[in-house]
Amino acid sequence: MDVSGRLTERPTVLVVDDERGPRESLRMILEPAHRVVLAESGSEALETLRTTPVDLVTLDLNMPGLRGDELMGILRRDFPQVEVVVITGYGTVETATQGIRYGIADYLQKPFDVVQVMSAVTRALERRRGHGQLVSFLDALGQVVGREREVRDLLLAVERSPRLKGRLTRALDAALPGASERRDDAGAVRTTDFLEVLAETIESQDGYMRGHARRVAFYASLIADRLCLSATEQEQVRLSAFLHDLGKIGVPTDLLLRPGALDPSERLVVERHPEIGARLVAPLGIATDIAAAIRHHHEWWDGSGYPDGLYGDDIPLTARIVQIADAFDAMTCDRPYRRALPREVVVRELQRFAGVQFDPALAKEFLLLVEAGACDVDIMVVADAVGAAAVQMESAALAAR
Repeated sequence: MDVSGRLTERPTVLVVDDERGPRESLRMILEPAHRVVLAESGSEALETLRTTPVDLVTLDLNMPGLRGDELMGILRRDFPQVEVVVITGYGTVETATQGIRYGIADYLQKPFDVVQVMSAVTRALERRRGHGQLVSFLDALGQVVGREREVRDLLLAVERSPRLKGRLTRALDAALPGASERRDDAGAVRTTDFLEVLAETIESQDGYMRGHARRVAFYASLIADRLCLSATEQEQVRLSAFLHDLGKIGVPTDLLLRPGALDPSERLVVERHPEIGARLVAPLGIATDIAAAIRHHHEWWDGSGYPDGLYGDDIPLTARIVQIADAFDAMTCDRPYRRALPREVVVRELQRFAGVQFDPALAKEFLLLVEAGACDVDIMVVADAVGAAAVQMESAALAAR
């Protein structure tokens, strides 16, 4: 079932309560924005769930026959994608703990009010949407990669790195529950945290690429700030730069690490990565400008780039910014096929390819930043120090418990 697609329509809420009063009250509260189905018992609820697509169940616990706590267990086992909000007048610490174990979205006590119910249902449906987006992403990832060993290597890299493992855990936690409270300025559910961890994990497979995404994001942010873009636009530039090479997960590692020249067919494989990256983020509700920047960061100003041969101002501004930042980092760092270039050579290349590869106006602004020394900060040292401090703080917090 395409969960994210279903929730663009009116979500279906199944109200399960043996008492007519609360059942009808919930129907009246929810019906303006939701399709509401009613059930008087746990067994009737199960019949409905087997025949009707349901997004969320509101569930009373104290019912004759199949009790609410028993129904919770069945829901989690047989209908794991359905969110559950418990609304009961007979709640206990034990039932609340059980609800947490079953992963319910919320737990309300009767008598309830309109604000409580609407807030709980909205949060639960946002969590479902976030989960659906993440599932769609992982499905797309499997289709793109199609190589079990590569995926296993990435997971092992996360397992070996406490920092990446910790960040991934926090990112997944932030992306799913309460996603409505964690939308970034670009309007996307914070699954971007998960993608940033994935981008870093991909880099960890290649010593030459370590820190590439973070450096490109830093240089791109400098350009965005110099252009006085809005806060939302600057965040989109930063995320686009950090995620620009996400599609390289669909490129065989041996091609990325090849020290010699690639033949034409191999180059075509590598040149698919912008399209793959854009396709991967599509199910996640990422802002359109970010997906476009990922797709077009290898377009050239003169139209000779890829994948679509765009030229001039037809190339999205964010993509043009990321392209300059990406090229600068590629030239100033060691790569499998050559050593880092001297700074004066990099400056000459930026000047030579302004109006060919790069937007000439952006190239001019970036060169001013380079000449002013704004790009000379060793951000990897800073990042490693921050990461080490974060690990120490987490360890100290755990030890204090």
